[in-house]
Amino acid sequence: MSEDTGFQFTDDAVPRAYEEVMVPRLFEPWALLLLDECNLRPKAVVLDVATGPGTVARVAAKRIGPGGRVVATDVSRPMLDVANSKSSSPDSAPITYIESPAAPLEVESEAFDFVVCQQGLQFFPDRLAALSEMRRALKPRGQLTIAVWSDIENNAFYAALHVALRESVPSDLADRLLAPFSWPDPQVLKNTIEAAGFHETRVRSATLQLIFERGVAQAARALAATPLAPSLATLPAGTRLKLNTAIGEHLGSLLRDGKVSANMTSNIAVART
Repeated sequence: MSEDTGFQFTDDAVPRAYEEVMVPRLFEPWALLLLDECNLRPKAVVLDVATGPGTVARVAAKRIGPGGRVVATDVSRPMLDVANSKSSSPDSAPITYIESPAAPLEVESEAFDFVVCQQGLQFFPDRLAALSEMRRALKPRGQLTIAVWSDIENNAFYAALHVALRESVPSDLADRLLAPFSWPDPQVLKNTIEAAGFHETRVRSATLQLIFERGVAQAARALAATPLAPSLATLPAGTRLKLNTAIGEHLGSLLRDGKVSANMTSNIAVART
């Protein structure tokens, strides 16, 4: 998922928490929206870059059917282990998971009709190189579709968690939560995509609601699904207690009818080779 050393999924427990807590509430709904932008056709060949636990790859495989093919790459072996543990559906395209950075991508050139990347581009050390590799992988007139989170202020759930962290733990650890929201400018996104050689680029903002139906206790588990979790677990007991209190306070402000709910906003970019 992440190629940034400050936000990388290397601990085996974190990807499983990510799959259990965040995928059904956050990443599956966004996968549906991302792939709606693609207008995938049956029997297409799709590359999913930074697949994580395979969320987008599985939805794409279902949409293109058994006559198609999906290749999904990620730099995190623990994430790919979760992805590979998922059973395949007979009415879906086969998925091949490959451990690979975004640049260079360990895939063939001009082999894919569609390349998708959900919430990965902001983590890559060289975003232009990663986009250039995605272009290399696409067939002529192939389509690229990218999702990148907007500012953390437009993503109130994580903004609340960040405030709680800043009040409780060392600032360098707290600010690691900013990494997913580190590339929010839609014009910069568009310019970088075009610098990689893409054309007909369009970028729009989209918002979906994130809901934790069981309230604050369930929502607080979101931190266990981030790369911060191993470091947070080593903090002194008093610091962890202070953090839990702050999380309860700030997530409590998002409670509605016993549920924690907040809007999440992302920039969605579509372009062609």
